[in-house]
Amino acid sequence: MSQSLIQNLSRETELVREFSAVLGEERKLLKTGDYHALAAALDRKVELAGLLGALTTAREAQMGALGIRVAAGGQLVGRHIDPGTETAWRSLLLAARTARDGNELNAAVVDALRGYTDEAIQVLRQRGDTATVYGRDGRTQTGPQGVSLANG
Repeated sequence: MSQSLIQNLSRETELVREFSAVLGEERKLLKTGDYHALAAALDRKVELAGLLGALTTAREAQMGALGIRVAAGGQLVGRHIDPGTETAWRSLLLAARTARDGNELNAAVVDALRGYTDEAIQVLRQRGDTATVYGRDGRTQTGPQGVSLANG
């Protein structure tokens, strides 16, 4: 049974590493502004998350059947934990930490991009009536548009 657990841990580690690679690709796409390709990366992340969820459920069941549980700090606790299981577990933890760090970095990139966008919108709004901007129809508009209530 522990060999099956080791295989599951190895497969889970492989998928987490693949998830990390997609996070790296996503970061590059965010930085270059290739938002069409970003949708494909998101689809792949969702797919990998689903596969990882299924493997996690299977692993937890296997660990429970073997009397193995995870203690504070990610340490495995149980009566009979073979070295192969311990090694496979440590590999999974390392891969998961790498993925977590990549995800946090992507969140920071998104926050920075959102900040730049917010600042650009604010600058356009502060320029007032003299700025030429594009309207919703894609045409340039200069000055106030519409009917002023003050003019009747």
